[in-house]
Amino acid sequence: MADLPTPHDALFRALLSDPERARDFLRDHLPVSFSSRLADTPPETIEGGFVDEALAGSQSDLLLRVGLAAGGDAFVYVLVEHKSTPDPGLPLQFASYMVRIWKRYAGTSATRLRALPPIVPVVVFHGPADWTVPGSLDEMIAGAAPDLAFLPGSGYILRNLHAMDIDALSTNAALRAGFITLRREALGFLAEIAESLPAGGDLRRQVLEYVLRVYNVDLEELRTRLRDGGHNEMEALVGTIAEALLEQGEARGLRKGLVAGKAEGKAEGKAEALLRLARGRFGNVPESRADQVLSADAETLDRWLDALVTAGTLEEVFEPLGHR
Repeated sequence: MADLPTPHDALFRALLSDPERARDFLRDHLPVSFSSRLADTPPETIEGGFVDEALAGSQSDLLLRVGLAAGGDAFVYVLVEHKSTPDPGLPLQFASYMVRIWKRYAGTSATRLRALPPIVPVVVFHGPADWTVPGSLDEMIAGAAPDLAFLPGSGYILRNLHAMDIDALSTNAALRAGFITLRREALGFLAEIAESLPAGGDLRRQVLEYVLRVYNVDLEELRTRLRDGGHNEMEALVGTIAEALLEQGEARGLRKGLVAGKAEGKAEGKAEALLRLARGRFGNVPESRADQVLSADAETLDRWLDALVTAGTLEEVFEPLGHR
């Protein structure tokens, strides 16, 4: 997990990396005036990004090539805004990104330069704040008049995830689960999300990684809830992801819970070893003593294990140091 992308970028790309999910996204979130023009084929993801390097931590993007029913192609450019408060300069950024897409597409080909494909710009915002960004570039130009409106773009389609009803997020169960996660509401819909994500796929890992990297989550509580719900694969995956994030310095609030879990596991192993050795030397261990061993911390267990080496009776193992 070296060189981790931002959690937002990783999750959004995982959501739309599947062509069928990408097609459902377009059907759910594009105006009928455009979606009705699409051919009945899944979109193709175009590799590479166009976001300015300085904004890479707060924005991510995805370019989809879609076929048109009338023939030819179009692009759908999806820009995801991750700031809790939207950037008022977004229309200007959008215009520059669209120009970059056309330039990359056409290169120096005169034929392509005379037949640039349409680009449908879509903004996905999942912050809690109201959307106060201008709706188009011409709204940002002082004293704009129709005769002066020579602009590279004329607006965008906004999908404000936080302002939408849960049921309107998507008809696709996996997409809906991913969008709920982006809204930071995954813990309130944990059972639904666990049941909606395809087993064994990358999306399940990306959703859990997002929760662990972005949410203020109690690791052991999360694992317990998944385990109690019968989602054992996801519970095990949480531990694997947390370990890897810890190594990368991305664990944030996980370290305390992970270390506590490890300490609990070590203490449990020591307790079982102590009881096994004690029974081997002294026979039966009273239930009250066994309960005492199983509830002891690792430091106390270490002391009792050391005492077991020289103790003549079971009770000597548990005597305070000053009385031996």
